[in-house]
Formats: sequence, C-alpha cells, structure tokens
Amino acid sequence: MFERFTEKAIKVVTYAQEEAINAKHSKLYPEHILLGILREGTGIAARFLRASGLNPEILREKISKIIIIKQQEKISVENLQFSSATKKVLKEAWDEAKALGINYINSEHLFLSLLKENNVSIIKLLDELDIDKNRIKTSVLRVIEKKSKVSFHPEASQKTLPSKLSFFSIPSIFEEKDSLQIMTSAQEKLKNTNFEALGTEQIFLAMLEDKESPLYALLENEGITIEKFQEKLNSLNSRKAEYSYNECLFTPGTFFAISSAYELAKELGSSSIKPEHIILGLLKEKKGIAYEILEELNINTNNLYNKIINPIEKQKPVTLTILRLAKEEARRLGHNMVGTEQILLGILGEGTSIGAIVLKKLGITLKDARIETEKLIGYGDRYSEKELIFTPRVKKLLEIAWSKAKKFNHPRIESEHLLLGIIKEKKCMAMKVLENFGVDVLEIKQGILKAIEEKNYNLSNIEEV
Repeated sequence: MFERFTEKAIKVVTYAQEEAINAKHSKLYPEHILLGILREGTGIAARFLRASGLNPEILREKISKIIIIKQQEKISVENLQFSSATKKVLKEAWDEAKALGINYINSEHLFLSLLKENNVSIIKLLDELDIDKNRIKTSVLRVIEKKSKVSFHPEASQKTLPSKLSFFSIPSIFEEKDSLQIMTSAQEKLKNTNFEALGTEQIFLAMLEDKESPLYALLENEGITIEKFQEKLNSLNSRKAEYSYNECLFTPGTFFAISSAYELAKELGSSSIKPEHIILGLLKEKKGIAYEILEELNINTNNLYNKIINPIEKQKPVTLTILRLAKEEARRLGHNMVGTEQILLGILGEGTSIGAIVLKKLGITLKDARIETEKLIGYGDRYSEKELIFTPRVKKLLEIAWSKAKKFNHPRIESEHLLLGIIKEKKCMAMKVLENFGVDVLEIKQGILKAIEEKNYNLSNIEEV
C-alpha cells in the first residue's frame, strides 16, 4: 500500500498510529490521519491548518471526545487495524495525486482525500473547529499546481555543437602532466592483460602506484592500498561492471568517468584534467570495476569524494564562486536551470575579477543586469532545493572558457574566459542582456585585452580572442 508514499506521508501515518495507540483507540480512523498531518507539521496542508489556529493539542482533545470506543490496554502497531474509512482515504489519496499529474503520495494528497464529501466525520470535525476547509483546500491546490509546473528556460531547447568528449584520444584531452602520466601508465597496464579496452581498474592502479601524488597519501589513509586493490582485482573473473554498451577504446565505465572528470574540472575552474578530477569522476559515476572494488573494501565513497573535493573548494577558484552565485541567481528567480544570463550575474556578483571589472567600466552593475534578466526570462514557477542543471548554452560556454584559458596558458578558468565565452555565443541570453545595455562585442574584447595586458598574460594568441 505504501510503495508510492513519500517519507513525509509515511511519517503522517506513523504519527497517526502513535496517536491511536496512545489514546487506546481500537482502530486507526481518518481523524488520526488529520492529527498525523498536523503533527508532521512541514506539509503544505499542515502549514495552512496551523495558520488557521489549529494545533495538535486542540485537535487531540476534540478527537478524544468523538472516538469513545477504547481498548483496556495499549495495543501494538502491528495489531492496530485500519478502519474501512481510513483504508478508503489512503486509496483515494493516490487518486488525488494522479489527478494532479503527480506519481507519488504526499501529505497534502492525504489531506485532500480527507476532504472528500463522503468523509462526513472529518468535514463535521473541521466545521466544529471553525476551520475554513474550502479556503485551505483552494490554497493547498494552488501551491501544488504551482510546484508541479516545470520552469522552461529559453536556452533549454537551444542546440549547441557536441562536446569535444564525444570522441577523444588520451594525448588530446590529458594535457596536464600528472594526468597524462597516469593515463599512460594505465595504458601500459592494459597491454599486460588480455583486454582491448582501457578500464577504470587500470586507471585506479596507476594512481595507487604514484607515491609522489598527494592523492596517494589520502587513499592510503582511507585503507586503499595497491596490494588490497590488486588482490580484489585478481579475484574478479569478469569485466561485466565496465560494460553497458558496445566495446570502444575506453570501456563505457571509463568513458563516463572521464567525461565526468572533464565536466568537474571545468566547473572547479581548472583548465586541465588533473588526477583529482579523474578520481572524482570515478566516484561520481558510481560504476565500473574500480568503484565496485572500493565498495568491497568497505570504503565510504561519499566521504572519500568530499575529502578530495573540499580542499579544491577551499581554494575558492573564481569559476566555482561564479557558478555558485549563478545558481543562487537562478533560485532567486525560481528557475531550475542555470542559463548564461545567470553566469553573467555571477561574474558581476563576484565583483573583483577581470570580467567583473570590465563590465563595471562599461557601466553595467549587478542591480541593472538583474532587472534586464528579469525582463528577458521572468520569474519561474518553483524554488528548487535540488542541484540545478546547466542549460546546453552554459555547457558550451564552459567549453569555450576552457579553450580560452588554454590559449593563454593559464592554469585556471577565470572570469575573463567566461566573458569571452559569452560574447562568442552570440545567441545566448547573456549576450541579449549585454545588448540591451548598448554594449557590443568589440567594447568587451577591448576591455578584456587591456585588462589581461596589465595582468601580464601570454599574449601570443590574443588575436584569437
């Protein structure tokens, strides 16, 4: 019965059971469900009920006067029966959810089910408590409908060129010395096997052999040694964990792990894939032989991920700060996707880097840019607590910024590289914001050129800006 119930809805039923047992009632009645909703407290219906002046104490006292049939002693949860009316409420909660286009049951669906016309006792109870049930029902439905709408970002459907990682070779993608050394070592290990495709296990073994790497000590402290890893690897008879698609140069497990490493490197502001990005990619994908061995070694992979990424985040790379601010701007506008216009706001919000300085000299402020952004994309329908995703344009923008940083031989992606990416993607929303200020591409390029000259960049590729 409860397979479609959210954790919050299950809590409601659990509280309802507690109330029935504590009151020594013979069965679980709909009134207990209502009390459970109020006790759980965080649901939409509970908030409106509390705003109407209802609290668990008042409701509990009222219910005790209505349900007078009691047991001599408390009964266990296992022996507490649901009344036929309660069973109907639980069943019809699913009908309420489906009618609203939702495939799970939350506490508000239980509340809406309680308010059906056939639940005379609940309707009478709320009337006696002077609760405006119709107003609360309307308010609950309004909030549910608003939450269920999906925010559509103008850049969400815009097509961009495929990522450079669609096809790649080791020398072309691993230009960073340490990463190239690891991948080369992993290839050598592959030659000593009967396999044709490079797997995550060879990459991990190569990392464990590099005793000079900071990762070596971290992994050893976690109990991950080359001896233990090799022992587990030798016990495997199959590479099934590496495959879900047809064979390729890398196993699919490796391909997706390195793809994640590439995305993480950009988001963390690096202009190259470093060993720490590779292991973060392996851990993020949660698949492949290397990951399965870590689990067999009882390694807490989430903790390991955090131990590797936290020092990087503490360095506060400019790009990471800008992306964090961009996500805050997206949430402020109620959007569940981060567009290029939010990246522009992030650059302005960061305030101290070259990109921000160039924009400010052109008379563009964060406040004014926010106003223009709101005019262009408006407010969305929901605030998302979940991790926001980037539009295809933002992903393309990060790729351009990555390539610009490389051209300047810069180890990090900086705000000026992101700004160069914006002006290269002429159809993006950020460029529309800039055009609304009357700023053209040439002005921005000249501003960046002047700033990076002052910063003593390698200017050999400046004409390609």
